[in-house]
Amino acid sequence: MQELSCTWVPGTFDVVRLKFAGRTVEMTSTRLARLFGKQAIHDLYLKGSAKLRVDAQQVALLT
Repeated sequence: MQELSCTWVPGTFDVVRLKFAGRTVEMTSTRLARLFGKQAIHDLYLKGSAKLRVDAQQVALLT
């Protein structure tokens, strides 16, 4: 399991920046919700950031 850090990209309404294992990926919040479920974006809307625990198979979906 790896930890995935999610934050909003400044100046955007729906783009999320994901950081994991020294890499950075950007995607829409809609795609994030499709890959990891609604809970993934719940904290983003409330706190502005979120931490997710993901497995290797889920990380492979990001590349």
